[in-house]
Amino acid sequence: MKKLIYLLLIVILAFVTCQNVSAITIDATPQQQEFGPNDWIKVNLLIHGYNGGPIKWTAHRPDNSIISGTLDTGIKAGAILHQIVRNAFDNEFGTWSINYMYGDYNQTVHFKVNSLNLAVFTDKVQYNEPDIMKINITTSYYIPQAKFAPIFYLNFYDRDGKTVFVKEIEIKSTQSNTEYDFPMIQLARYNPPGLYNLKIQYFNSTVNVPFLLGDIRKLMELTIESKSTSYYPGDDVILDLLVTRVKESTGIITITDPTGNTTSIQFPVNAVHNKLSLKDITKKIGVYKFDIQYAGVKNTGTFKVIANNNELPKIDLDMYLNKWNYRKGEIVEARVYTSDIIANSIDSWTTDPQGVSHGMISIPVSLNDVIVPHKIAKNDQVGKWQFYIKYGGIVRSSTFYVGGETMEDSELLNSEQFAVPRYPSNISSGLSSPTGIAIDSDNNIYVADSGNSQIKKFDPKGKLLFTLGSIGSSKGEFIHPLGIFVNEKYVYVLDTGNSRIQMFDKNGNFIYSWGKYGDQQGMFHTPVSMSSDKYGNLFVVDSEQNVIQIFDPLGNYKDEISPVLAEGEDIGGAGFKAITFDSKNNFYIISTNNKILKYSSIGKFINFYGSNGTEDGRFNQPSAIAIDTKDYVYVADPGAHRIQKFDSNGNFILGWGSSVDGDDEIDAPTGLAIDALNNIYVVDRNQGTIQKFTSNVVVLPNWIKKNSVWWSEGALDKSDFALAVKYIIKQGLIQIPPTSEYYSIQGNSSALVDQLKKDMQLWSSGEIDHIQSPSENSVKVPEWVKKNVQLWSSGEIDDQTFFRSIEYLLVTGIMKI
Repeated sequence: MKKLIYLLLIVILAFVTCQNVSAITIDATPQQQEFGPNDWIKVNLLIHGYNGGPIKWTAHRPDNSIISGTLDTGIKAGAILHQIVRNAFDNEFGTWSINYMYGDYNQTVHFKVNSLNLAVFTDKVQYNEPDIMKINITTSYYIPQAKFAPIFYLNFYDRDGKTVFVKEIEIKSTQSNTEYDFPMIQLARYNPPGLYNLKIQYFNSTVNVPFLLGDIRKLMELTIESKSTSYYPGDDVILDLLVTRVKESTGIITITDPTGNTTSIQFPVNAVHNKLSLKDITKKIGVYKFDIQYAGVKNTGTFKVIANNNELPKIDLDMYLNKWNYRKGEIVEARVYTSDIIANSIDSWTTDPQGVSHGMISIPVSLNDVIVPHKIAKNDQVGKWQFYIKYGGIVRSSTFYVGGETMEDSELLNSEQFAVPRYPSNISSGLSSPTGIAIDSDNNIYVADSGNSQIKKFDPKGKLLFTLGSIGSSKGEFIHPLGIFVNEKYVYVLDTGNSRIQMFDKNGNFIYSWGKYGDQQGMFHTPVSMSSDKYGNLFVVDSEQNVIQIFDPLGNYKDEISPVLAEGEDIGGAGFKAITFDSKNNFYIISTNNKILKYSSIGKFINFYGSNGTEDGRFNQPSAIAIDTKDYVYVADPGAHRIQKFDSNGNFILGWGSSVDGDDEIDAPTGLAIDALNNIYVVDRNQGTIQKFTSNVVVLPNWIKKNSVWWSEGALDKSDFALAVKYIIKQGLIQIPPTSEYYSIQGNSSALVDQLKKDMQLWSSGEIDHIQSPSENSVKVPEWVKKNVQLWSSGEIDDQTFFRSIEYLLVTGIMKI
């Protein structure tokens, strides 16, 4: 009986075990059917009927590789979260499968890991130094929180795959589309033009974007402007076309008339500056558009044809601005020339970069050559402005640019800059028509004695050390050299008559020469001046060519610059007479059409100033230029027998010299040099001398009279006149007498004005020692004060007489400074 019971228990146990085994199942569920490219793999695993022991797994990855392992810890009631640690660096994007095995049972799951998409675009293929490369990066994976976001790594490589001198850039991936602006100057500053690659790495994914870095000195630019804003029916349309360089022989202009009809005209291009005369175009009233194409570059513009209801007078009317680039607070000076005086005044106004007109003023006209001012307000917009004048119904306009830092009143009140140089010494030593001059670091003086076809070297006291050369074309011989330049080691002679440059050591020993007559690289017509940038590169200008050739210190050709002016300004095919650099590595050149042109070291236009004339700030055949240690610019102006001084922004400061006989007078200045102590050396061709000047007496600057006159004419407000008075007081030119109190006078009372005039006369003659305050306080600035300004400006009254009228305003309290 016991055996039977025992046997029954064994059968029941076997039955139960068999039931448990048959109940084992595996549930494997991925937490996502599509995992992100940087996600861990997570599978929820449940073993029904789990009775201990390990769970084995084998994963098949998209690249057909296999990884495997076991799960034997952390299993609770047969459940466990299976995690495979990975990230986007493994590049395992695509379909995965994992097979789970427990005992004789298994289960396979399938899921997908999304790929890491990376796309990179740039806005164009070729860039130049001033450009901004706009980089657009698109990805399928990002994290909005910057703290946890992955990083794009940007690097630049040259065509050989070598890294360049640009620091690796890191950008957080916080959104699907990321934009980044890269200033191309960071690459161009230390790397040559050519083919480069931008490489963007994101995890293990990389994208290469090839691009070209162009040579800005060979960049083609095209500007065009109509010489007039409006024409009458039947007029010829005159357009000024300016290109950086002559690349193709023809261009095409397409004109669209007001009704939409188009006309295309092919025109020749023979020089960097071309005038296009379009005939039989102005047949319809309205706005015309023109599109011009040259050497792959396009530009557009417009002009108007208006009805000729009242025929305009047949006079010449031209305007020239004193420079191109102005700061807020400066005064634009427009020189207006008319062939006939047909009206009593000229109207002027400006339009801002948005085309909004600003304040018309009227200036009286009694001469056919006048200056019309416009004060740039400190809150005016930065950008391109237009200056308009209207005379006798005729309208002319010119473009100027407002930018840079605001000019402060303190700059004008700085009297030190208005010190006129005096004459302490003279060097002659048999010079014949001398021209160029240079000073070395020991203050030795080198002079191009052009008339004798020689170079002469003097010590700082004017003692002749040696004479170099004679007339001829052999080594060490010259034909009327016009220029000379000295650096730390060498002396370079612009051997103009031989169309070459000769190089010597400072003892006069010949070293090397280069150049000959021609139009190819390294050739010259009439080389006249040389200067060097801060890297020692030699810049050479030629009076018959409008290019600047660049050489290394040993005369090897490196490059050339074809300077152009700002949009709408005419370089006129001019050659260049002189060149020099300032402390910021900008260079200044004198053009043969009476302008001073300022450029960056790579030839980017910054400013111009000057025009033909003998007034302050204008030139009559300027010949030489030099810059002192404070970046003041000095220009030799032989046609006007003087030297002119400007600040670095092109504003006239002072001038000195005349053709009157005397030891310290200037007749025909043709060379300029400045030593380390800011002593100024002037070569006078006609007198055959070198004059040395140092700063001496501060004089009344010309802006004082100009501002006063323009205030009296209503072109400037009282604050500009007050600034002039403040300068006069600061220099001690006006002594304010004692008064019982300052007047506060605002209205108009002729009786009180008469009393004040009488008191002023008594005080000035010494009959009373002060002026009593009037009982009435209703006087404005008397008109006779403005009249005195006019008389003072024209020289009909002297400084002291005018200063008396200013003292009157101060004593009476009409003006308070």
